[in-house]
Amino acid sequence: MDAVELLQGEEPFVADTSAWWRFLSLSGELAGLIKTAVDDGRMWITPIVRMEVLYSARSTSEYIALETDLDALRILRNDRSVTDAAMSAIGELAERADGYHRVPFTDALIAAAAAEHGGVAVLHRDVHFAKLAEVLAFQNVQLPGS
Repeated sequence: MDAVELLQGEEPFVADTSAWWRFLSLSGELAGLIKTAVDDGRMWITPIVRMEVLYSARSTSEYIALETDLDALRILRNDRSVTDAAMSAIGELAERADGYHRVPFTDALIAAAAAEHGGVAVLHRDVHFAKLAEVLAFQNVQLPGS
């Protein structure tokens, strides 16, 4: 499945931080599809994505604006089972080759949360999700662009 198919569909998906920042520069069809997904409650985030986005705020007013935008999105839980699944996934990757497990722990937590919530898609612009999709049951969907 590609990003347009995901965005035109009816299923929810998790937006990674790498995709979140690219949403701001999108225009045309993709921008409209993102807006519709937010309005329909299909775009979700995880606590770690929320923290990463809010951390980037450079002022109080920017923080408040970002927080308002994020409040419109469903936040998936990040509990012990998600953490255990992320640690297990990193362990499985480590068994494949030396250094293969070296993915950001934030990406592992995001992918594990998506897998724990029925294998929803993760929309991203980050190469680490391809590795994580080898060992976690979520849909790996890359947002087009640079």
